[in-house]
Parts: sequence; C-alpha cells; structure tokens
Amino acid sequence: MKNHSFMESNVTLTRFSSTDVELLRHWMTAPHVAMWYPEPEDHIAWAANPPPSGNRSLIAVDGRSVGYIRWQSVSREVLDSVGLYEIPAGSVDVDLLIGDRAFVGRGIGPKALLLLVSQLRHRGDVPLVGLSSSVQNLFAQRAYAKAGFHILREYHVPVYGQLCLMVCNLNETV
Repeated sequence: MKNHSFMESNVTLTRFSSTDVELLRHWMTAPHVAMWYPEPEDHIAWAANPPPSGNRSLIAVDGRSVGYIRWQSVSREVLDSVGLYEIPAGSVDVDLLIGDRAFVGRGIGPKALLLLVSQLRHRGDVPLVGLSSSVQNLFAQRAYAKAGFHILREYHVPVYGQLCLMVCNLNETV
C-alpha cells in the first residue's frame, strides 16, 4: 500500500450506525488505542446511544473506515464539574481515534478534525471546540496542533489523570 500523506488522501466523515459498534470495540481494545482509554465500554455505550447533544462519525480514507470521531455540546455544569470555568457554555467537546494502526501517523486525524471544525463553524452557534489528551500523548497533541488547536491548559480527571486541553476558537477568523 502506498504511504499517502493526509493531503493526498480522500478523508471523509461517514455515518456511524449500530453495526459499527463492534468495529469501534475492536479499535478501542487495540494496544495503540487502549492505552489512552482506561474505560472503553463507556465510550462504546456512548457511541451506541449518544446523548441528544452529541453525534459521531467514522473517519474514512478513500472509503475505508479507519477511525472514529465523536462530539457533543458541553453544558455549563459539566464544564464546571471538571474545573473548566473559562470555557464558554455551548462549546463542543471532541474525541477522536485512529483505530486502524496502518493509518496512524499519516495526518488522517488532523484532516478529520478540520472537517468537523468546518461543519461546526458553519452551524454558527459554537463558540469554541476543545479536546483533551493525556499530557503524555504528545503524538495526539501534535496532530491537534496541525488542525489549528492550541494548548489552553492542563487539568485533572480522576479516571484519566492529567490532561492537556487544546482549543480552537470558532469566533476567530481563519
């Protein structure tokens, strides 16, 4: 297989359906993903039945499903519960993973993130998009930076430990 860079690949966000739950479970238990998700069943249950403020897609490259992205509007109470007082209500929290190991490190994640940010920007009601990674996951942080995100700060969540919050302000012009 030719090693495509993300600029050469046709990356799309495709509909996630109930038949994709087992694929997500397979990805979440893969060693390169599992190390960052200590409670995969919570994520799988969310994907199977997202809340009204949430949605999810598969990340596809040239029609092949290689990853997963989910997002949801975040309430003031949830933000406050983890000490993120400076994040405006109505912001969108994103989580993504590249489950197919053969596609890790090819720039697929940043391109998928840019597609989602574009969709959210067009909605017009999302002030900020944020995502978090372990402070130890420098690979993810570099990928998010390629999509225009910057580190706002670190914070702690009991199950996940010390996290790095990266944000993209949708009210700024690009």
